[in-house]
Order: sequence, then structure tokens, then C-alpha cells
Amino acid sequence: MTEGEFQECMIILGYRYNAKTGTAFNSFEGFRDLIMFVEKENRYVLYLDCLCKGVQELQSVNEKMKKFHSEHKNYVLKAEYKKRRINIVLKMTIDSDIDKDELKALVHFMTELCKSGDITPICRVCSRNRKTGLYVVGKEVMPICEACVGRKRRLYEKRKNVFQNKTQNMPGGIAGAVFGSFLGAAVYVLLYQLFPMYGAGSVIISVLTFLGFIVTGIRATKKSAVICAAISCVVFLAAEYAALVFNSAVSIEHLGGGIAVAEAVDITNFSLQDKGYLLSILPEISIGITLIVLSGVVYLIKRAKTRPTKISKNIL
Repeated sequence: MTEGEFQECMIILGYRYNAKTGTAFNSFEGFRDLIMFVEKENRYVLYLDCLCKGVQELQSVNEKMKKFHSEHKNYVLKAEYKKRRINIVLKMTIDSDIDKDELKALVHFMTELCKSGDITPICRVCSRNRKTGLYVVGKEVMPICEACVGRKRRLYEKRKNVFQNKTQNMPGGIAGAVFGSFLGAAVYVLLYQLFPMYGAGSVIISVLTFLGFIVTGIRATKKSAVICAAISCVVFLAAEYAALVFNSAVSIEHLGGGIAVAEAVDITNFSLQDKGYLLSILPEISIGITLIVLSGVVYLIKRAKTRPTKISKNIL
């Protein structure tokens, strides 16, 4: 079923549709049914924020969900009540007529469940039985009460002002990133002598590089994340080489040869010319660089999650 067919089907079933989020929604006696069109995963996902009135009601809801799952086992991938939310997932097939029939059955089941008296509608944020509207928060539709919407909007304005007032200092940020990476490299070389690192210590370099940029650069962006990752990779390679040299120097000193850094450099350079030795340390280097890249990805995800999220008007 295409998104257009899904939208048409849900409108026929009495739902409205929000194209931005790909979500069909309905309001019934205070309940806010949300059915999302998740094309990437070939799923239709229903959410209903609600609270069971008691233990018996909870048991009743679970039995009804189990029965619905059993009756539509070829198409229902999940049907559960968890964390004050009903979640039902339908499989998207290549037959639009089948999908329409299953969505119709789902809508009928949810209507009967809302009429049962076993559950009460709640706000997504405070989980209280209050009158809610439907708001688009980022890319998700949520039932939220007026009090929580007010708090969220005030928080959004506050964070937006803080975010907009920050001016990035790129030269200072790069200087801080370089300092942080060198500090991380020193820690890496020291720890390398104490126990096998297998490249995992590169995370120390990466984290201190990012922290260095944030402290002196004031504001971090996607561009600065790429710059920090590049600096971390270069410094990690230098730290790996320094760790090997230092390791050779320590070995020479243990053999009674004193501290011979120049000799340790020559030994390390000669060893790196041997393909067997080079291949033995490549996995360590690969792991280190991979972890640096993953650290950058984690930073970007965190940045996306912590950016102020705009809240729409009530779409009901």
C-alpha cells in the first residue's frame, strides 16, 4: 500500500492525516489513536497513550490484545500494553486490499477497547488523565495536555535563545581540539604500557578532542564534528606510533641498555617495514579509527536529540 492509499483508507475509516509525520489520528471520547505509516520498515504502527483503571482491567486489556493478536496472527507482529501505552504493529503486505481489511479490523478493535471502560486516556508527558490536544513535536505526533504544552513551549523558547546566542569560535575551537587530542594521546601512550589497548584507547583521544573544541569553540556544529574526528584520527595514529616507540624503549631499558629513544625509533621503523608486523597492528589501528568515527556519530545523535524541538499548534 502506498502512502496515498493509506491516507485515503484512514480518511474513509474516520481518521485525519498528518503528512509531515505520516500519521493518521482520531479522537474518540478523549482517546487519541495514532496510526503511523512506516514505509521503511514495512509496518503500520498504532500507539494509544492510556492507563488501565485497575488490576482486573489490566488483565482484561491483555486478554483482548492477546485474542486480537491470535485472530490476526499472520499480520499482527506485536500487540502489547507497556509503559502506559498500547502498541500494535501490523505487517505491510504487497496486497493493498489485505492491508485495508487489517487496518479496518484494527480501528474496530481500538474503538471497542476505548468503549470498554477498562482504560482512560492520558497525556504523553505527565501521564495524567487530562484533556489533551495533538501536537507535532519534532517528527512525532503526541497527545499532550495544555499545562505540559505550556511548559514545553517555554523550555523550547529558552533553549532556542541559548542556542541562537552562541557564536562559534572556530580558531579557538580547533586550538582546543588539538590540545585535547594531545592530552588524550599522552594518556593513550601511558595506558598502552600498562595493558593491551587493542585500539580502544582511541575513545579517550576522541572524547578529549570533542571536549576541547566545545570548551574553547563555544558552539559545536556538524562541521566541527568532522574536523574533530579528523584531528582525532591523525593524533591517534601518531599516538599509536609513539606508544610503539615507548614500548620498545622500555624493553631496551629492561634489558640494561638504558633509555635509548633513538634506538627505539630505529627498531620501530624497521619493524614497520616488515609486512607481518604491520599486519599484526592493523586490526588495532582499524579498531581505533572505527571507534573514533562511532564517537562522532554518537555526538551527532546527541546533538540532534538535545537541540530544541519545535511544537506545533493543536492539529485536532
